[in-house]
Amino acid sequence: MKFIKILKKRNNQFGFSILEVLIAAIITGIIATSAFSFYTKMSEQSEHQFNISEMHQLCRTSLYDIKKSLMQAGFKLTGHPAYEVKGDTLAVYYSDTQPVDTILYYLEEYTDFEYAAIAELPSTHRLYKLYKKVNSDAPALFADYIVDIIYNQVDAANMIVSIGVHSLLKDDSYQPNDGFRTYRVSERINIRNIS
Repeated sequence: MKFIKILKKRNNQFGFSILEVLIAAIITGIIATSAFSFYTKMSEQSEHQFNISEMHQLCRTSLYDIKKSLMQAGFKLTGHPAYEVKGDTLAVYYSDTQPVDTILYYLEEYTDFEYAAIAELPSTHRLYKLYKKVNSDAPALFADYIVDIIYNQVDAANMIVSIGVHSLLKDDSYQPNDGFRTYRVSERINIRNIS
């Protein structure tokens, strides 16, 4: 009899009651939900930070290339203007391999099909692609999601170039501009070969 009491007591010590299992499942569910929510928010923040970094890089790279071209404008060139600005188009002239070498930067607006591919973009936003054409080569897409490029001629040998870009993704935590971030960078460029 004593043996049966000991055996019953030992049986009660092994295993879990249904209440203990339910409590453990609820606690596990709460922890898993919190972890997934945290992961989702961190993933969105990471994506937005990457998008912002891409905008900054796009501006800096585009401006650097335009600056490099403008700094060689007029090199070994006589009887021809060093550069021409017509609206958002910049033509840079120099002579290195041909009588007149030309670098042309110009904007081309997105097509309706390309606008449709950008999710939630308000109809008030106009985006452009920046093309670069060297001599008679085919134009090459240099940058996209450009808002505008502004060329302000200070004098014959100095120009301020300003480039604005637009984010690809809408950021719900950013209220202005319908949630789309923009970034602008400007630089004063000295055109060395102008006499």
